[in-house]
Amino acid sequence: MRLAGTYHPIPYLLERLSHYLPGIVEKNALWIDFDKQLYTSHDNSPLQNHLKVKAQSVRNTAITHEWHNHSDLFTNVKSDKTQLSLEDENALHVLRIYFTSPIDQLKDVVSITFSPNVFLKSLNMTFKGISSQEKHILSSMLCSILQTEHDRVMKERDLLLQIERMNKQATNQIKQLKDNLKSTEQLYSSAIKSILESFVSEYAVELDKTFEVSQELVYKLSKERLALTDLQEIMKDAIFLAYNLNFTEQNIRITEDHVHLTSNQVKMSSPHINTQESDKVKFLLDRYEEAALKLISNHIVVNNKNLASALTPPITPPAISDAVKKNKNKIRYLLQQYPDNWTNIREGIRAIAKLDEASPNSLAM
Repeated sequence: MRLAGTYHPIPYLLERLSHYLPGIVEKNALWIDFDKQLYTSHDNSPLQNHLKVKAQSVRNTAITHEWHNHSDLFTNVKSDKTQLSLEDENALHVLRIYFTSPIDQLKDVVSITFSPNVFLKSLNMTFKGISSQEKHILSSMLCSILQTEHDRVMKERDLLLQIERMNKQATNQIKQLKDNLKSTEQLYSSAIKSILESFVSEYAVELDKTFEVSQELVYKLSKERLALTDLQEIMKDAIFLAYNLNFTEQNIRITEDHVHLTSNQVKMSSPHINTQESDKVKFLLDRYEEAALKLISNHIVVNNKNLASALTPPITPPAISDAVKKNKNKIRYLLQQYPDNWTNIREGIRAIAKLDEASPNSLAM
């Protein structure tokens, strides 16, 4: 069922006139539609040329209704109201009702040609028996009914348009959220791929093979949100499984078929590292960054030597290099996961800068 608000009010009224006035001989209309074209009920195509000019002349009026002796909307011939004879009064059997257009504020027109016998609720009589006063009552009553319906259609249309706008906004917001999620997943997958390739490179030297990690495996492990230690153990098993099955090949491809997840490898609740060990690495980077900020505030260059002295308690410069080397995979992961953190030690500490340069984000920039 089509809702009233999806119509222009004039075609909507035309469809329903027979419900209000059974036995109407003819009904016509002239209106400007929402596409700003003029239409009549005779044709689905908009008016052109001289009819368009004539229609605007008909619409340019201030009256709300009038009686005519002709059903053609473009024929304006009728007797002068001030000099009506009885015969003239009887000839006025066409009622024109004018509605203010919501498009251009001129008038849209509905024309109703009455049959010889008029049927309206309790009124049942020959048209010629209706006096001028009774015609006035009839036209006023119809104007009130049809104007109420006209206004209802426009109010419903406004409501539907508002709902449509809200639906479009909701759809756009959902699309934006999906795009953001997809972007985040791609970024996370890129970080996981970098970590996997780092694991593989360590065994490539040991086994004297070239390993390739399939994109399907990257997606699979990205979805699992595994702890870094579990990820490392899974890849170790996958590397040796792929190697043992293809030991005569120089180039070995590691796919999701080489990976088996056990119940002990618990999924993480969020995409960042959440183990106690990784929290220690993050705390280590935070300590280094805090010491780097102290050096900068004292106008001292950030490097291994100066950073080691600025730490509390102080340590030796090699201790910084050893700590970074020992936790390089975790540090690389954290640098990619938090691109806006530890900006000073990313530049000042050479070992950390190398890990940062190797991340996909840095390469993309």
